[in-house]
Amino acid sequence: MKFSPTRYFLLLLTLIVFSFSAKAQNVVATNAWTAAFAEAAGAQNVTVLAPFKMQHPTEYELRPGDIPRVMKADLIIYAGYETMLDRMRKGLHVDESKMLQIDTRYDLPTLRKSIMKIAEKLGTTEQAEANLKQIETVINRAKATLKQDGMLEEPVLVHFFQRPLAKELGLKIAGVFGPAPPEARQIADMAKTHAALIIDNAHNPVGKPLQEVLPDARMVSLLNFPGTHGTQTLMDVIHYNVEQLTQVSSDLKK
Repeated sequence: MKFSPTRYFLLLLTLIVFSFSAKAQNVVATNAWTAAFAEAAGAQNVTVLAPFKMQHPTEYELRPGDIPRVMKADLIIYAGYETMLDRMRKGLHVDESKMLQIDTRYDLPTLRKSIMKIAEKLGTTEQAEANLKQIETVINRAKATLKQDGMLEEPVLVHFFQRPLAKELGLKIAGVFGPAPPEARQIADMAKTHAALIIDNAHNPVGKPLQEVLPDARMVSLLNFPGTHGTQTLMDVIHYNVEQLTQVSSDLKK
């Protein structure tokens, strides 16, 4: 096939335009967690609506300064549990074609599904795949450490919102509590599990009564939303969470 300068120029122009559009899209995320998914997918300069260090970011209400950001967005990443969605849809009448819903959990299937869903919209699947490999490596190393320490054989009580990660790591879940505070019957039942570890949720901790009836159990509070303990990305949160768990498994091994 003969070399065609015109064809070559058009191909080059298409690649440049595609690359530019993927990187230049104005991406808005409802909170630090959805923003972390967007960045793991390859989005750049993501605008985050709910403040990073907000205790309950799901309850964030849009402020006047947020409205131009929302209206100018090319893509809005949300999870479905945000209070602000009602105003976006009914008050601002945001075009649904600009809104992309994802699941926010730390099990590998959900991480892959949500990250790739965003990446396909942005045209950043290569970057997303590279980031997913790093995440998978960290989680698989944590699994190996917990197994080596014998932690996977110990009964564990876990907050409902931390169950996906606990299950992904292979922990032996003897009971699930939350998001509401456990009632007397549930506390009594969980006391019978003789759990070695109680995994609470840092964003709405309710596990303290369980520690009172299981005084020998270790307790950790894990993150979902980035923003505390120096976390900003999905990888930061995963590193933080697995470090809490592997430290406990190391201590129990001694």
